[in-house]
Amino acid sequence: MIKIYLTNLGKYNEGYLVGKWVELPATDEELEAAKKEIGINQFYEEWFITDYESDIEGLEVNEYASISELNELAEELEQLDEFYLQIVGGLLMNGQSLREAIDNIDNCYIYFDCSDMSDVARAYVEETGMFEGVPENITDYFDYAALGRDLSFTATYIFLSCGNCIEICL
Repeated sequence: MIKIYLTNLGKYNEGYLVGKWVELPATDEELEAAKKEIGINQFYEEWFITDYESDIEGLEVNEYASISELNELAEELEQLDEFYLQIVGGLLMNGQSLREAIDNIDNCYIYFDCSDMSDVARAYVEETGMFEGVPENITDYFDYAALGRDLSFTATYIFLSCGNCIEICL
């Protein structure tokens, strides 16, 4: 889910790129082995992240991020299903940190297969049962675009590349 390219900072400053891809979460032993492999020792004590890969939309990793914190967050992400990972991605795209996004997943709602606010309004109407008992020939005249516009004033909506929409209720 998260891979980082761990690089020996001292060697980098000397003009050598010495690093290793590390998949997170990793055990303490795996992290220590990776550091040893790239030459982290008494002479070269510092490292940084020169690259990263992730399946999570919106995730960015700072080059001087704490590896132990990233590892803990990766462990938490590993426990989430695809539904919650989409919410985390939406929160990241909304400017939250990874820690904040994980902490706030329960403050969001996901609408599936929504490409715009009219689709969100249709899903909202269906899920709330707003038109239960109303004949279909009357509901066809309902203005979903107007309801979608009004809904957009009450919360933040993030449209994901997978075709779903996250409503952030913070």
